[in-house]
Amino acid sequence: MSKKNRRYGRSEREQNTRAQAGSEQPAEESIESGRAPVPERPTPKKFNAPLWAGIIVVIAVVAVLGFNMFSSKDHLTVDALEKPVVAALDGGSDVYPANSKFSFTENAKFGYLPAPTLSELGDGTIVAADPKSAPKAMELEDDLSSLDRDSFLDQDIKPPRKNTAPGEPITWDQMVDEMAGATVLMPLIESPQVADPVLKKIAEADIAESTIVRTSNAEVAKAASDAEVAVMFTGDPTATSQQSLSEVGYTMMAVDAADASKWTGTDLDIWATGVKDEKRLKELAEAGIFGALSTNPYSIQPSEVKSN
Repeated sequence: MSKKNRRYGRSEREQNTRAQAGSEQPAEESIESGRAPVPERPTPKKFNAPLWAGIIVVIAVVAVLGFNMFSSKDHLTVDALEKPVVAALDGGSDVYPANSKFSFTENAKFGYLPAPTLSELGDGTIVAADPKSAPKAMELEDDLSSLDRDSFLDQDIKPPRKNTAPGEPITWDQMVDEMAGATVLMPLIESPQVADPVLKKIAEADIAESTIVRTSNAEVAKAASDAEVAVMFTGDPTATSQQSLSEVGYTMMAVDAADASKWTGTDLDIWATGVKDEKRLKELAEAGIFGALSTNPYSIQPSEVKSN
């Protein structure tokens, strides 16, 4: 055996025999062409259209469900409220420290609408605080105008019940930033000076449909109405007429529970004040009221969240 054949590990006869057996062409032709046999092309894989269509549908459904899960809770509007609605005046000042951050958080948690009283500090900051009762609740030596934003937030709000913790103050901007859209906010505004920055913040947060401005001031009512915000009249209902209120821009009115049923036939949505208990609220709801305002919302309507 030659060195060449030994190097490749086979004899010339073996090479010719293998070439003839592995090709339909003659061995001489393969040798003359000097080309290796072309491998067979693999069978192309079939495209399973129904399977891919199903996968796409599943992905789309998951995307829609995810969007609804994370976005629907951020869009509670006045039109979506279920009657009778119950709002917690000053956060429920008979239960929690008035106009405190904790009270508003609890309102939203248990299904009540936060209804703060808004005031202006000395530096122009709009805050949730009743200018008449807040100085006493915060044990201030002067009124709210003596405070700026930082000093206001450093205060404690005295609780209405013994053996309960004091409350933490909150500004209007903080309230909107933390709660916008998750509930319907119902600020009480009696000054046009306060109304301007309040309505500006509402517009910036895009929550006009999730806000009800309460006021007895016609100028404030018109400004809120022009901003496409629902407006509730909080003044003396006997001193005006439904037509005149509607002309100013009011769409709602707060009335004492004893007289609420007399106003339900008007174009205004009626909110009752001074409702004593759940039974009375049910009666007023059957008479056609839209909702109720209470310093203790738990006393007139069971909360939507059940505790163990």
